[in-house]
Amino acid sequence: MMSSPLLILGVLLVTGLLLSLVASRFNFPRIAAYAIAGLIWSEDLLGGVFDFDIAPWSYSLTTVALAIIAYAIGGSVTTEQLRRLGRVITFCTVGESLGAVLAVTLAVYFYQPVIEGPVWVLAIVLGVLAATTAPAATVAVIHQYRAKGPLTTTLLGVVALDDIFGIILFSLMLVLVAGASLSEAVLSSGVHVVGGLALGSVMGLLLAFFGNKVRKQTFFLPMVLSAILLSQGIAEILHVSPLLTAISLGFSARSVYQAGGERLFEPVEYLEELVFIIFFTLAGAHFKLSVFMQGIDLIVIYVFARIIGKLLGIYIAARVSSAPETVRQYLGFGVVPQAGIAIGLALALLNRPELQDIALLVLNVILASTLIYEIVGPMATRYALVKAGETRQ
Repeated sequence: MMSSPLLILGVLLVTGLLLSLVASRFNFPRIAAYAIAGLIWSEDLLGGVFDFDIAPWSYSLTTVALAIIAYAIGGSVTTEQLRRLGRVITFCTVGESLGAVLAVTLAVYFYQPVIEGPVWVLAIVLGVLAATTAPAATVAVIHQYRAKGPLTTTLLGVVALDDIFGIILFSLMLVLVAGASLSEAVLSSGVHVVGGLALGSVMGLLLAFFGNKVRKQTFFLPMVLSAILLSQGIAEILHVSPLLTAISLGFSARSVYQAGGERLFEPVEYLEELVFIIFFTLAGAHFKLSVFMQGIDLIVIYVFARIIGKLLGIYIAARVSSAPETVRQYLGFGVVPQAGIAIGLALALLNRPELQDIALLVLNVILASTLIYEIVGPMATRYALVKAGETRQ
């Protein structure tokens, strides 16, 4: 019996490390290995045998891990890069998001699954949830292969903007299918998005200010972690987007600190691999076979339609925005992963009485597809970066 959180976490870390050694041996993305390590200790496999229970404490750990990753994303995109590639990043973000929405909505609607209530509601809900991308897997692969170049920069920018667009689409979707007023939806999405960006900007200014005052290098890690944790706590209290807060925190701190900005991000780089192991092993450990088997037809349709939609959407948007050839051909593969934001939005549907007939089914589809994306997504991102010639190993 293993009920101790520390013991469970230790077992997950050891398993993840061992599988990552095997993965590195065969030049396989370590992130996928971490997800498989978590799956091994899921409830339906060894986790059930040894009575693993991660539910009471895993949320806080994954929230902190995702915040650290989002902070790194914000700091990896500079204002100069945005000036140079802003048009391409904006077009590609809209293209891949709307491409996924349309592809999933049409695929589910024409499949006509047997459900209670109108099929078009389920189709639109799943379509909107398909818009978001998980930044963690993409960033982890970029760092593992030390990727640099136009595709990498554009990919980081798209991942950062993607969730803003996804949250706005989700709020507007509620207007159509859940009976909310237009003003309520606009206000809700506006507060969630703008509030998160504003909070992160203020916290970033404070972090840069104190960073200029600190001279001892060993103080930077606790200072940065303090800013991340404080911003996440305040975001929860104010009901604004924690992910956008963390992205904005990193971007603001880097922009204000400028030449010395690297001092605010070097300490976090030492934690990256630990953060990735924790995040992806816990994601894999949440796998449930019963959830996967329930509505497996919808899961397959959702996974393939979303990938096709993102690939086509980005290709069209990249051509319209005159993006470099490597961006046109390979950017779509980098936005395949999906996890935290989609799950969070799906969970929010459980609190909408008018969507009770489909909310649990939607959550099951998102949870099951997440595991598939966490394994397939890193391999797709690696393929894109290698084909674009931007990897360093």
